[in-house]
Amino acid sequence: MRKIDHSPLEPRVPLRKVSHEERVRLGRKIASQIIDSYKEAVLAICIYGSTAKSLDRPFSDLELFCVVSDRLEMANKAYVYDGLLVEIDYLQESKFLRAATEIGWDWPIQADQYRNRIVLFEHDNWLKKLEEAVAKNDRADFTEEVKRATIAMTESLGAVRNAHFKRDQRDLRTRAFYMAWDTARVVFLYNRKYVLTTSWFWKQLFDCQEQPKGFRKLVNVVAGFERSTSSELVDSAEQLWRETMLMVGPRGICIESTDTMV
Repeated sequence: MRKIDHSPLEPRVPLRKVSHEERVRLGRKIASQIIDSYKEAVLAICIYGSTAKSLDRPFSDLELFCVVSDRLEMANKAYVYDGLLVEIDYLQESKFLRAATEIGWDWPIQADQYRNRIVLFEHDNWLKKLEEAVAKNDRADFTEEVKRATIAMTESLGAVRNAHFKRDQRDLRTRAFYMAWDTARVVFLYNRKYVLTTSWFWKQLFDCQEQPKGFRKLVNVVAGFERSTSSELVDSAEQLWRETMLMVGPRGICIESTDTMV
């Protein structure tokens, strides 16, 4: 068979294999440029994500955050440089420190950003402020956020039921996957456990000490990791919801009310 030549105008995937050492070297180069450009407004620059923990893989991205004084407002940057996807978050000091103390909707994914890093630059021991904010977060009460996560899980179950009712297979399996993800958030928050790298998301989830009965099997079906019929999928979604609520109930999590609230 004759080889077909691609048009020079056809887009190519610009990613290449990059080593951990290359990522860190590029991070230092970028940090130097940031300092040269914004000088005393820069308070700290760090690599975070998988690279910060040497968990990066050949096609992982390079994630950096740059904390700047409140008087400077910068747009985040994202681009591919020499085959490597680079993302730079420019964060104003007060907003960043406040976010580090909060639990928030996506705490299981975001918490690692404040805790694990390769320091490229800091001004006047600035990262001590971040450590104090994280310590406050570690002492926080997670009850209300777990409750909110169970509400989101319940909403997803409703979406699963609606999709099954209208016999929409694509929507049913999509909604079921979202429900598995929402349930994972409940379990992570309940265990006060955050994700070290997104490639370990499910592994860390199943390693949580406290989890619903039959959790792995139910998640595998609901998330679509195992084959199932529509009825089996809906039954597993219902069971996953029930077992999760049984897990959180003893901690005083209740989503029902006998009165309307405003």
